[in-house]
Amino acid sequence: MENISTGLKWVIGIIVTILIIAAGVSIYLVINNYFIRAQEQTLAQTQMINQAEFNSYDNKNVSGQDVINAAMRYKGRPQFSILIKTGVNTKGFYAENTYETYYGIPTVSDTNPEGGFVKESSVESHSVSQMLDQSETGVENAENCNVNTQSLFKAKVFRDKNGEVRLIEFNQDEATK
Repeated sequence: MENISTGLKWVIGIIVTILIIAAGVSIYLVINNYFIRAQEQTLAQTQMINQAEFNSYDNKNVSGQDVINAAMRYKGRPQFSILIKTGVNTKGFYAENTYETYYGIPTVSDTNPEGGFVKESSVESHSVSQMLDQSETGVENAENCNVNTQSLFKAKVFRDKNGEVRLIEFNQDEATK
């Protein structure tokens, strides 16, 4: 009788231990799903906040001073370019950046069917001080990089497949007055 009582205590102890472990595992799985969802929401909100800074440029008219400010502000941003087309230099030029990475406007083609970004090699880029320098006379239109701070530019924001902003184009000829 004593052996049966001891055996029952062991069996009940093992069953209770298994139930406690099972409850702990199920609680962990439920909580883990909440943590994963919270992490995804935090990441989405962070990305939304990071991209919200470009809303002031997205299909809006901005001044030449805003173009200069954008060139200074985003100079150190990796994998990012600013293309500026003035009324005189319609081909355009890039604002100089720290990483010397310049992206062209995405187009759909046979080699690039999704319209992704292509890194431009050996492009013309100018610093902010060159954009503000009006002392150069006799410069050809194609090489003119002067940005008039009082003029209007139409800003277009280009995003990659992941929704990250890769290029802002400022075009003076497309600005509505």
